[in-house]
Amino acid sequence: MPTTRLTVIDDDPAALDTLWEALEPEPDLALPRIRAVMISTVDGSTTVDGRSGGLGTPTDRLVYDAMRARADLVMVGSATALAEGYGPARIAEAWADRRPGPPPVVLVFTRSLPDRLIEHCAPLGDALQVVAAHGVPGDRLEVARRQGVTVHVLDPGPLRAAVRSLATHFGASEVAFEGGPELLGTFLREGAIDELVLSVAPQLVVGGDRTPLASGPGTSSVPMRVAAAFTCPHGGLYARWVVDGAAG
Repeated sequence: MPTTRLTVIDDDPAALDTLWEALEPEPDLALPRIRAVMISTVDGSTTVDGRSGGLGTPTDRLVYDAMRARADLVMVGSATALAEGYGPARIAEAWADRRPGPPPVVLVFTRSLPDRLIEHCAPLGDALQVVAAHGVPGDRLEVARRQGVTVHVLDPGPLRAAVRSLATHFGASEVAFEGGPELLGTFLREGAIDELVLSVAPQLVVGGDRTPLASGPGTSSVPMRVAAAFTCPHGGLYARWVVDGAAG
């Protein structure tokens, strides 16, 4: 019976060219390209004890860092930013020679602009900026701005157009979307994601609360096709998926 052997990429500098090439986006994606980079267990869980940090292998870290090194802009939901203690983006040493210019700005998306988010972002300057949903009360915007937080408000209308307009405002060609699951579900349903770079950690979560890869109200099916896949000696499986219809 025929089998397909995946490319094996070690977490060793000699493999960096192969990994960088595997993460190249489809050439016919329209700009700006918005590419989610996520990790889950074999059973689809994205967190252990509420955080994703315990899932990764060294190769997963290389993938995550490479996506940041490629990106002009990082997008993340407020729950993930707070749970994971987000700060300004940094470019890992492994990819620094491939990254012209400064690290990307991090945009934190919020529906309500709570005090906790304002307090988290205020000391970090413009490296961490906030994107508020259209309709967030003006007094919340004023509170954040008085504390030195840069706040953008999404345009009304379809989310896909609003997010792409925001990325274009920043001059971004490539955007790394880093979660979390609820915001990813919203972006996928609204057609605001072009690709998904998914790391499957070599483990199962038995018992406990499950956090799916993408969540939200109702049920939606988002067709995808795999564009690249590889593995590593630690047992992780990595795939770059293109959302059907995103590329011609």
